[in-house]
Amino acid sequence: MTEFYWTFKQTQFHGIHWLPKKFDKVIIIVHGIGEHIGRYDQVAAFFVQQGYAVIGIDHYGHGKTDGHKGASRGFEFMFDYLKAFLRHVKTQFSKPVIMYGHSMGGGVLTGFLLKRQPEILAAVISAPALIIGTRPGPLLKGALKVFTTIAPNFRISQGLDINKVSHDPLAVEKFENDPLRHDKISFRLANDMIQNGAWCLEHADQLKIRSLLMHGSADEFTAVEGSRLFAKRAPANLLTYKEWDNLYHEMHNEPESAEVLQYVADWLKG
Repeated sequence: MTEFYWTFKQTQFHGIHWLPKKFDKVIIIVHGIGEHIGRYDQVAAFFVQQGYAVIGIDHYGHGKTDGHKGASRGFEFMFDYLKAFLRHVKTQFSKPVIMYGHSMGGGVLTGFLLKRQPEILAAVISAPALIIGTRPGPLLKGALKVFTTIAPNFRISQGLDINKVSHDPLAVEKFENDPLRHDKISFRLANDMIQNGAWCLEHADQLKIRSLLMHGSADEFTAVEGSRLFAKRAPANLLTYKEWDNLYHEMHNEPESAEVLQYVADWLKG
């Protein structure tokens, strides 16, 4: 595990890469809201053993990257820096790339696949925020649009029950005590997540990249209904949908994590 810094549009991004001695493919991890790339050390270790290099950066307003915690410069800025980082990774390693996005990162990755059509080998979309768990109604959605205009980076607490991250008490404790984790979300980020999710569901048929979509049926952070709907609308020859019975939001940190990650590895080889 090696930390690094990468700069895009006067913004300094913190990142980590995990490199085996030999590898022929690279996995870029796109993390979720309130967390950071360092939380994927276990996932990275698994894929390094499988012969992949793994790399990722902390989003703007997350981890050790620039920006107030939970602030955002918009999803289009996210798409821009992901595109630039993808180009950077391809130049650095000259290997085929797979992208793996979880939670907000899964929603961001889905929008990135549909809007930017990146040249990658495959995508893994984990518990994407296509419909957020609280399922905001029209009134709240309207209010968010107004607040996004007035005070886009005013931040509020997400109000999530962290005990629903995983069924593993040790994973929950580690999550709770992580000094880089935060529960802040800005009005702009909340609004962009909702708008991006709705747009992705409306344009699921435009998927062009072989993708694996996974969701835990007991997820209370992002709604499994969003993944089910996307799976129905996306091209059947490109999308594989896997629903994990009774698993919470972070499938890769559940007691069944080894089974989940092995499923991903087998799918990637298929």
